[in-house]
Amino acid sequence: MEDSKKGASHESESQMNYQLMNRKKDLLCLLLSYPMRTVDKGRHEGWIRGVLQLNRKIRDKEKLLSRDERKMTPAYASKMHSEIIKMLDHSLYDIEAYIPHKVIEKMSKKSLDFHTKKTLSDLKPKQVKKASTNLSEINRVPEKILNLAVDFAINQILKDIENPDIQRIRISGRHATRVTSQLKNLPQIREMFDIVVQLPASSDSTIADIEKHIADKLLRRQEVDKLLNGTKFLIILDYIQDSIDLSEVGTNWWNSKKIQKIVSTTGLQKAQGGMAVDLEIRMEDHLLSWELFCKNFRKAFHSSQIRRMAVDVVERCCGHLLAIVLMGRALKEVNDVSVWEQASHALCLPPTSETKDSVLFNALAFICEQLGSRTNCVKHCALNMDKKGMEKVHLIQRWIEGGLIGTVDEGEVIVEDLLKAFLLESSQDGVSLQMGDVICEELGNLFRPKSNLSVLNLGGKGLTMPPDAEAWEEADDIHLMNNELSELPDSPNCPQLKVLLLQANPFLTVIPPSFFEHMTSLQILDLSYTRIRSLPKSLFKLFNLWSFFLRGCELFMEMPPEVGELSNLEVLDFEGTEIISLPLEVGKLSKLTCLKLSFYGEDEDGRMNNWSVPIIPENVIGKLLQLEELSIDVNPEDERWNVIVKEIIKEICSLNRLKALKLYLPEFVLLNDLMRNGVWFLSLSRFNFVVGGHLRRIISRLPLELMLKFQQKRRCLKYVNGEDIPVQIKKVVQHATALFLDRHLTLTKLSELGIENMKKLEVCILAECKEIQTIVDEAEINKQGFVLGSLQYLSIHYMKNMKSIWKGPVQKGCLSRLKSLALHTCPELTTIFTLDLLGNLNILEELLIENCPQINSVVTHELTAKEKQLCSVKHLPKLRKLSLHYMQNLVTISSGQCIAPKVEWMRFYGCPNLKTLSPMDVLSSNSKGIIGEVDWWNNLTPKVWPKNPNFTFFPVKGATELMKKLAEIDDQLHQ
Repeated sequence: MEDSKKGASHESESQMNYQLMNRKKDLLCLLLSYPMRTVDKGRHEGWIRGVLQLNRKIRDKEKLLSRDERKMTPAYASKMHSEIIKMLDHSLYDIEAYIPHKVIEKMSKKSLDFHTKKTLSDLKPKQVKKASTNLSEINRVPEKILNLAVDFAINQILKDIENPDIQRIRISGRHATRVTSQLKNLPQIREMFDIVVQLPASSDSTIADIEKHIADKLLRRQEVDKLLNGTKFLIILDYIQDSIDLSEVGTNWWNSKKIQKIVSTTGLQKAQGGMAVDLEIRMEDHLLSWELFCKNFRKAFHSSQIRRMAVDVVERCCGHLLAIVLMGRALKEVNDVSVWEQASHALCLPPTSETKDSVLFNALAFICEQLGSRTNCVKHCALNMDKKGMEKVHLIQRWIEGGLIGTVDEGEVIVEDLLKAFLLESSQDGVSLQMGDVICEELGNLFRPKSNLSVLNLGGKGLTMPPDAEAWEEADDIHLMNNELSELPDSPNCPQLKVLLLQANPFLTVIPPSFFEHMTSLQILDLSYTRIRSLPKSLFKLFNLWSFFLRGCELFMEMPPEVGELSNLEVLDFEGTEIISLPLEVGKLSKLTCLKLSFYGEDEDGRMNNWSVPIIPENVIGKLLQLEELSIDVNPEDERWNVIVKEIIKEICSLNRLKALKLYLPEFVLLNDLMRNGVWFLSLSRFNFVVGGHLRRIISRLPLELMLKFQQKRRCLKYVNGEDIPVQIKKVVQHATALFLDRHLTLTKLSELGIENMKKLEVCILAECKEIQTIVDEAEINKQGFVLGSLQYLSIHYMKNMKSIWKGPVQKGCLSRLKSLALHTCPELTTIFTLDLLGNLNILEELLIENCPQINSVVTHELTAKEKQLCSVKHLPKLRKLSLHYMQNLVTISSGQCIAPKVEWMRFYGCPNLKTLSPMDVLSSNSKGIIGEVDWWNNLTPKVWPKNPNFTFFPVKGATELMKKLAEIDDQLHQ
């Protein structure tokens, strides 16, 4: 009996070690796909090959034994156990120079119980709570970071897919299918494989079913084994059942002389059955860059603006994990937005010295600038400290002897600061200090070649006059953005100047003719959001310029032909200008990777420019073969665009490197030309299409924040003045993550677009669609799964005939990811939430209802007295903000339902008949305050105060004061 227990314990330990080894292998593959210049990749790749070969040996042995119905002998099991223990001993010391050891250790051991527990119902209560918390944290990750995770996962696959030992890859977690959808359309994948097949989610429960569907897809059922064995193939299986062993799929297909891969996806955060694949990629692991930044930042973001800047910083670190750690720590105590802007900008600058690691170099340059006088101590360490390190007392003594500091106590404080900044590391209980090799090397590059680097940072200082001539002469970078400059020096002498930032100086109208004459080294120039009308001739002698920004200059109307002389330009951003036409000479800019243009100019009489000047000359766009991002914004009333748009589309479709496209299409039939090459269209990682003829609006009726939310999504479609739903629109909607229907003329319900076409929608805006009566009519849905199951933001405006959001019973899972719902000016709306719909909105955070006069309750289900006694369900458990404005007939919020147990803010304005607030509505312990009119508040009966002692009533006297208070609350909610 005792022997059997020992055997079971030994087997359990072996299984755990086996899982740890494979988790370490998967994690190492992931980390090696990130930028790590000094890592011994050959050593790690050899270890990965060893693990894969050991896996294959164990798998083959188990298959052989299962056929003979035998068990593995104790001797063989012991031998395998020893090999696994030996593999686990693989050192990651060089990777720990980029990412702290504790983080790697935590990721290696993270959530191994998911390999043995199949569902949340199988887990213990504490495990359920932890799993739910992890899922909640992922749901709160910013959109840009989720997009980064997809990019990082694709990058990892591209690096691992040529490894002959990796044949089967599984991607688990949210957005796994986004990875495979983009992967299959990449040009390098199409070049690498002869056959690329993707099977959508299915209920296939056997290997035979999968093989049959693949054969059907290839239309070669009888010869599929022979066909695949002789070719290079990539087979993508979306949402395959986790119980299926991929090593058994297509056993006759494999040919060691060919590149052959199977990639599968699962919606689980961590998949089960670790022996079924050679590599598992967890999407949550690729959130590492954001998690690292937040872990090192170690506190809540001061405002929503700073949170957005933090996302930009992480994005611009380009997956450089060490740079992310350093920037997170450097910005930990910074609440000044201008410093965050400087940090974000600093990461994009061309390095001021020779380096192989520009991201880390720029991060360290920014950090040293923030350290002030302490930079001298950092410089001393980088140039003088031995690689083995130095005792702390000796280092401080050297600082004192060198005149860098005055006292030992001062040295102790600086050492502590540098340890916190991760610029130094300690050992032997703090007795010894050392600087990491990677950091030391880049700091050496920063200090040795050009220790006199000068950055003149005067951004956001409220300056009305520019710096004096001497300051210009000595500077390498000059930051003068966000000031009130109205003039610039005539011809400053600054031959070493590389970066000049003048954006957001709203009083700057003229640049002197010779201003750029002595800036021959200038590489980056930003004149955005100024009021300049023209560019001086001296600018076009800046032959080293590679980034030129002129965004939001609404008075700028003519792009000079001399711009073609700037032959090294890679980025030309004139978005938000009013230029009349593009000069032919732009076609000479063969290095351009990013081109953004806005054509909104009018002639001196206020008329659209004459037809003799085309907006874009023929074959200019087609010559820019390096373009990766193209944005063309035009005045929809300019008929010149209608004449050339078809030819422009042809030129655009010839740009094989293009990944992002923004375009206005006056007619939906033009989508045929854009989608004719389906592979090219689907390879776009970002698009923003405005389809349909319309008049230009001077002032939008929609909130600016809403439009920003729409435009931040990767794949956006705005359809204006449409009639019916053309098949071309439906095809684009299939791939869109954001949809804006503006003034559609015939649509009666959103579901007419086809529920199956809206599976990827995350943002939906509907405005002035006069015939729409409901969003979804359940009667038209035939088992479509989770209807609008990906939708996060729904905003509805000026819908004069809309009566309900949902008509008919609501299936579980529909609208289950909705975070924000806004309803503005819907005069016929009578029903918002039925009880069925309410039950699905478990992560709704914000609810705004405005000017809907027919509504007397947000929830239409009226409880009986008996139901009220039995009612224990708390609906809208994540709601944090509730806003009800201009609701003349509103009498109750929830009709007796218990809702919003965690609501923080409620605001009521123009709701004269809401004379009672039920305890069900306002007894949240999280409630911070109610905003409303004084008279309304004074007349409430009875007074019900939330349990939170910090609760406050904020009186407002008018709509202007209300909007100001709302903006303040929004900032708090997004911290």
